[in-house]
Amino acid sequence: MRRRSFVRASVFGLAGVGSLAGCSGSTSTPPRESDVFDELRVSSGTLEVPLIEEPVVESRADVEASLDIAASGLSVVGTARGQKGGGRGGGATGRGTGGYATAPHGHHGRAIYHGDDDDDEWRDDHRDEIEQYQAAHQRVGLAYLGSDDRYSDDPPGPGPVDWDETWSDPSKQTLTYGNVRPGWFRVGSKLEAERGTHDFGWEAIDFEVTEEGAGYQIENPWKVSPRL
Repeated sequence: MRRRSFVRASVFGLAGVGSLAGCSGSTSTPPRESDVFDELRVSSGTLEVPLIEEPVVESRADVEASLDIAASGLSVVGTARGQKGGGRGGGATGRGTGGYATAPHGHHGRAIYHGDDDDDEWRDDHRDEIEQYQAAHQRVGLAYLGSDDRYSDDPPGPGPVDWDETWSDPSKQTLTYGNVRPGWFRVGSKLEAERGTHDFGWEAIDFEVTEEGAGYQIENPWKVSPRL
């Protein structure tokens, strides 16, 4: 994959963009790359959600931004690298029904919803259309999605859900949630340009909480992102 610079978005009054992705995409495009949440964990019965202090998100939107390259300008948001060839398909699904093991995985070890082994090839073919922008957490939400059976019957697509708890403009690097129980959860962050008003939409992680001894553990995390 070609190395691309992080670009600090400085956007004022841009034309409307889709609320999920910040860019319209087709069903053949891969999910966008991003770095938004660090490793989720349960400690002493409390769910801990560490936020990436300076989140980064990929977009094909026509974002008019200053080229103020971040200090980590040559870094690249991690993604699963797969064998190339044949053109991409619909991507990995099977959340809650055993698809986690066979899905492509990203740099935090999360399965990538709608990820495909040929995503790197697609990005090579469209590298001039894609930039990665420094963003900010505008709002974070967390919701319980139900038992394993309920979740696997109808897992939600990318975007916001009916949140049980929300944090606006979160200043804390690690958020906490106390109502932990077995089943599936979603945590999501609504991202906006670090400087300006551009709306990049929501990035989310779906994950399962299971019992471990007298406590809980997190299993089967999925990165649920809009398509490019």
